[in-house]
Amino acid sequence: MYPLKGLKVLDFSHAGDGPTCGLMLAQAGADVIKIESHQGDPFRQGLTVLAFYNINRNKRSLALNLQTPEGREIALRLASKADIMLESFTPGTAEKLGIGYSEINKINPRIIYCSVSGFGQTGPYRQKPAYDPVIHAMSGLMSITGEADGPPVRIPSNIIGLPTAFLAAYGVLLAVIAREKTGRGQLIDASFFDTAVYFMSSFISGYALTGFVTPRMGSANPAFAPYQCFQSADKYVFVGVTNDKFWQAFCHALDMDDLARRPEYSSAQSRLAHRNELANQIALSLRKLPSGEIIRKMEKAGVPCATVREIPEVLDDPQVTARHIFFDMDYPGVGKVKLANLPAWPSDIERIEAVRAPLLGEHTVEILEELGYDRAGIDALAQKGVILKN
Repeated sequence: MYPLKGLKVLDFSHAGDGPTCGLMLAQAGADVIKIESHQGDPFRQGLTVLAFYNINRNKRSLALNLQTPEGREIALRLASKADIMLESFTPGTAEKLGIGYSEINKINPRIIYCSVSGFGQTGPYRQKPAYDPVIHAMSGLMSITGEADGPPVRIPSNIIGLPTAFLAAYGVLLAVIAREKTGRGQLIDASFFDTAVYFMSSFISGYALTGFVTPRMGSANPAFAPYQCFQSADKYVFVGVTNDKFWQAFCHALDMDDLARRPEYSSAQSRLAHRNELANQIALSLRKLPSGEIIRKMEKAGVPCATVREIPEVLDDPQVTARHIFFDMDYPGVGKVKLANLPAWPSDIERIEAVRAPLLGEHTVEILEELGYDRAGIDALAQKGVILKN
């Protein structure tokens, strides 16, 4: 049995983050209706289309013009019977469209309404446009990302938006459990900015307590040394020495016992005090060795380490295969697309059968018929531009 089977979700969100929250609910068995404009989710176009295939599978698509009275009526009829509603409009937009939380709550007090936005529904930045790098910059994350002598850099992965989607789904599920006890729905206000500042909380708390501002250090860490990437004879390797035990094991494994005996490197604090000198000496030694030899010796010694892999290497990794992280799915006109399973799946819940992401408006007729519209009425709505059929 899928734990959310029987729950109906209206997914008005777009791009990468709200739809990921919808995917998490769909994978648990909920009936997720993706409601799009006639232009479709912007992720249907360009390089982001593969993300669209991944995060919109197991959903049905309704193409609806919310700017029309008939479109709003359809949205409200759906909302009156829904359990959960997701939206990722700029704050205030849903209210202007007549589908904000206060309006929906009046017709359906059991609705669990989740808004995903850059800065949240309150505060002076609430209507400020936000992409992941904007949040990286404003949260302080970008200030500590990059090499010491270089400019700040963004993290290419959607490192803030996706966790915000995960937290949004967590909030929705908490609200589902609470509704079982109270009979009432509620609002979840998920914000990229909140997520990013939470991720930065240890750095911010450290500054508030000590005045220490974490600098850009590339792959290094202000608390440990050596704890960074080094160039080997063929690839970069990461070395993670976090205590004296690892330090001794590292030196012995790589025939650097002379370094282990030097008093300026004898403790974690002294290694930090001589970080740059130590890193330079290690770099000279590791540059002469192939990465495979370095990793074999360090793994045998129990020292945390890894080669820095390129994307093709990750796809072919035996651990990725063993964990069944990816699977193939056919998409019309595209062919096989490699998609990723959601992680941390419960052991006794079978993964739901994957269904490809819908074409724009693919289920419009089906969904409206479920609402009680007849074919003549549906055709009339299509002719007026209220809906789009596929």
